[in-house]
Amino acid sequence: MHMFVSQDDKYLSAQGLITSAVELAQSRNINLHKLLRGTGIFEQDLLNFQHTFSVSQQVRLLAQFKLLMKSTDSGFLLGSQLINDTRAEAQALKYSDNLAQVLKQLSLLRMQLAPLLFSQTYIKNDNVYIYIQPAHGLDESLYHYVLEIYSTAFYSLLKRVSESYPHCQFDFAFKRPRHIQEYEQNLGLKVSFDKPCTRWVLNKTMLRAKNPHASQLRFMQAQSQLHNKNVVSMTFIEAVCRYLYSHPSANLECTAKHFAMSSATFKRRLKLNGVRFSALIDEQNKHKAIYLLTLCAKHNEQVAEHLAFYDIPNFRRAFKRWTGLTPNQLKAQ
Repeated sequence: MHMFVSQDDKYLSAQGLITSAVELAQSRNINLHKLLRGTGIFEQDLLNFQHTFSVSQQVRLLAQFKLLMKSTDSGFLLGSQLINDTRAEAQALKYSDNLAQVLKQLSLLRMQLAPLLFSQTYIKNDNVYIYIQPAHGLDESLYHYVLEIYSTAFYSLLKRVSESYPHCQFDFAFKRPRHIQEYEQNLGLKVSFDKPCTRWVLNKTMLRAKNPHASQLRFMQAQSQLHNKNVVSMTFIEAVCRYLYSHPSANLECTAKHFAMSSATFKRRLKLNGVRFSALIDEQNKHKAIYLLTLCAKHNEQVAEHLAFYDIPNFRRAFKRWTGLTPNQLKAQ
């Protein structure tokens, strides 16, 4: 399989999120055929472990699940269920020696476990910063829902592999929701909204703390099962984002050339994934600027030059548009 997958490439197992969503819906007496309608997933597919599904099918299932569940806690419930995943990918996480190994495995296996998100991880100032972005074109409401699901799943995993109660800070780049009590109940009290970007923050001392459930034998068994599997590295959108993050001055033509496409084909591919090139550039420049200004303590002039802004006022205006803050206001936070 090529270096990245399109939204319609089929490689996902029914185990994990798809099975958990079906189980939860049925526990609320939601008709299975109603849940699967329009997703391209059929009941017999769920019983065939050789059958695979695409990212777009998973997205349609999540949208249908959210609509039918009609409750503010459904995303959190689904996220908490993912800790029960029995696949080898999930076992590799649960039986890792410590959190550092968990995060490494999660990075390697993310496309099987959480293909709708991708992350950049930094260790600075005694903390681990995990910056989260969508790896697929999602509408705003569904993206927030996906963040609820996987933030809960991550926190549930932290609680399992930590000897003491884990302290994790969750910053979300959207307005404070009405169902704030669900966030606090499922993610703890260190939850903030209206932030410039979405991130999870841990103290780095947690990385080496022994996992009380660690098992070298079970971990190696999981690795053995994964050895012969095709490992998918990233979605097309993630591949584009990572290229733009590393090449701040890239335009559409050179980005399309990097992916061996004409500009017209590249634009069509982005449109099929529900994203615009200008929006991707802005998002990657925002993330790079935040990283340089906060974690690297760079001056405005240095960041502007790095992002190919040769006029400081233009950089300040762009940063204000991206985040709602000036660079100095961000630093003051």
